[in-house]
Amino acid sequence: MSIRRYALAALASAVFAGSAIAKDYELLNVSYDPTRELYQQYNAEFIKHWQQAHPGDKVKIQQSHGGSGKQARAVIDGLR
Repeated sequence: MSIRRYALAALASAVFAGSAIAKDYELLNVSYDPTRELYQQYNAEFIKHWQQAHPGDKVKIQQSHGGSGKQARAVIDGLR
């Protein structure tokens, strides 16, 4: 094999090995209170879509809802 073929084989191995690693994601969805029900449904659909596109990955979405000033202060203070 030529050096070019070895390089292409190494590159392909790196790409496929990297994509086979499952990851865990934790997201925080912060919005004001009237959107609570909307985002419960949206987050569930987002998780389904993500897991179809990235098999093996785990996604957890936490929600935080309240008045806009309260939410902004919580995020500034490091809400997690």
